[in-house]
Amino acid sequence: MDERSDQALAAEVARGDEAALRSLYSRYEGQTFNFLLRLTGNRALAEDLMQETFTRVWTMARTYDPTRGRFKGWLFTIALNLTRSELGKRRYGVKHVDPEVADTVPSPTDGPEALLARSETQRHVAEAVSGLSPHLREVVIMKIYHQLRFREISEITRTPEGTLRARFHRAVAELRETLARARMTGA
Repeated sequence: MDERSDQALAAEVARGDEAALRSLYSRYEGQTFNFLLRLTGNRALAEDLMQETFTRVWTMARTYDPTRGRFKGWLFTIALNLTRSELGKRRYGVKHVDPEVADTVPSPTDGPEALLARSETQRHVAEAVSGLSPHLREVVIMKIYHQLRFREISEITRTPEGTLRARFHRAVAELRETLARARMTGA
């Protein structure tokens, strides 16, 4: 694995170094794909957007400014903007997140019942998240699934931190309500 910093690799990409781009791609391919899949709920679209994201990294690397934030934030900004544009243009509806994207790994001591219960819970949570409005869903995905700080999310979305915090709290409240309703109906 390439041990150079993201900043150094981005500078090399800006100079046309394909190996540096491959290093950044292998470093961020999983995170970027999961981010896009959670935003779109569509595997094929997420794959297309991931390729377009890294194409933009290649063509726009000279615009990356490390004094304005980390490379990961810049990369996620590109991915988010492409997703917003594509979803708006094609009017894709977000239905679900594929269950195989689940982040948790079962414990070897878990029995089949526990694994089934965890799988069902993950499915309900994924459905609830996909039912949020796009701005709420974006904040939840970046904060919870990618563990970004509000400051970083603010840089990516170009939205004030206070607004993001309010959206996050509203999203959590909506998720609680949706999941409680699902539990009550046994769905």
